Amino acid sequence: MIGCVMILITSHNARAQSGAIGFHITMSEYDGDLNGNEHHFYDFKYRQVGAALSLQQYLNPSFNLVEKASFSQVRGQNDLATAGVDADFYTVNLKLKYKFNNGYLLKEEAAIAPFLVAGIGGTYIDSKQYKELTALPITDGEIKGNLAAGAGILFQFNDRVGLELANTINAPLYDGWDGIKKGGNDLYLQHSAGLIFNFRKPADADKDGVADRKDKCADTPGTATVDSKGCPVDGDADGVADYLDKCPMLAGSVSLSGCPDKDKDGVADADDTCPDVPGAMRFAGCPDTDGDGIEDSKDKCPNLAGLDIFEGCADTDGDGVQDSQDKCADTEKGTKVDETGCPADTDGDGVTDALDKCPTSKGEGSANGCPEVKDEVKKRLNFATRGIAFETGKAVLKPSSFPMLNEVVSILGEYTDYKLKMGGHTDANGTNAANLALSQARVDAVKAYLVGKGISDDRIEAIGYGEEQPIASNRTATGRAQNRRVALELILK
Repeated sequence: MIGCVMILITSHNARAQSGAIGFHITMSEYDGDLNGNEHHFYDFKYRQVGAALSLQQYLNPSFNLVEKASFSQVRGQNDLATAGVDADFYTVNLKLKYKFNNGYLLKEEAAIAPFLVAGIGGTYIDSKQYKELTALPITDGEIKGNLAAGAGILFQFNDRVGLELANTINAPLYDGWDGIKKGGNDLYLQHSAGLIFNFRKPADADKDGVADRKDKCADTPGTATVDSKGCPVDGDADGVADYLDKCPMLAGSVSLSGCPDKDKDGVADADDTCPDVPGAMRFAGCPDTDGDGIEDSKDKCPNLAGLDIFEGCADTDGDGVQDSQDKCADTEKGTKVDETGCPADTDGDGVTDALDKCPTSKGEGSANGCPEVKDEVKKRLNFATRGIAFETGKAVLKPSSFPMLNEVVSILGEYTDYKLKMGGHTDANGTNAANLALSQARVDAVKAYLVGKGISDDRIEAIGYGEEQPIASNRTATGRAQNRRVALELILK
């Protein structure tokens, strides 16, 4: 018997990643020929205590594989107390456990989880019969088959420990162990109570505190605050998850990373010097009413653009800056200048507006004056790409895609000089024509969502390529899953 237990433990070590071990106290009741096979369990005339060791392997949400080794003492006698049996059973059973907390009947994380078990095994029987105070051996160590079936409840205290209460009917395939053979196998009911210990905590790949098998957003960054399903929390319900929201306590705009913009000028209130009046980003949200490149607070003629005279001062080159303040008084006519009268460099990146392909976005030293997409933003875009999902065989976005697409909207809000190029791809299942049509429909669905969030239609290029550009082999399920994708790329307008 010890050898059998060691074999079970050894074989189970390879599966310990998703297994559990249980230590049980048992009490057994006799039911057989001596009491007329009346099947009246729960008559605790003889309280015979035993013990059991169980090992469990998680197979799927509905089933566990259970190996259980037990020692049971069973005692029974007839109504006249003239004959009785005292038997010891050393049993090893292999059982399948059906769990009601499988996500269909009860939640997987339910604290109270009923179950059913059934299985087969073997039992070593050592029994004696008593007749009028005379003990006679019945078996001298019989090894027989055993059938087992039962039910119980697991009270799960936490991810590591639970209390299991169960009743299991054991049917040794040997009718004579109680000293009487009448054609029907005698039974015994085993009551058990035991502590169940999981070998290790459930896997949590994204380290958000929610086990992978319960995590509906398994790729969430570990820095994000998540709900019970493992998805990012959006406390102010503005469409921007808290870990991406710069103003998590205030409902705001996706394009401004979740911060409010009371005057709707594209500058967050916290950064807006003139939060009650629509203005320009270059002036920290303050207005330039006449559009002459000088914010109203500094413009001596805020409602008249292009005047040559300011309060009687000449503007020789007609650039809107009076000569006394003009450091470039001979600027060619028509050249946009800054407040000093020199060719404007709106974004302050060292490239004048006349040569700057992105005059309102700082290029940080680039030759064309346009900002380069940062590696961090590329990672954000790549993360959002992996989260775009559709209903099977359809061009209908799953709700789980919306936070990822909102992240794309946020990125486009940060890089206003770029447009988004989208490519729709499928695997090779189906006809080429059908795949081409499906890929185009899916990128059109993504485009429609982004436009609905305020992104201009002309900033999005959406092309479906069908199965023409695979990135992996279509011969495997993994490769086909990689080929079904929507590729996103930021390109300059």
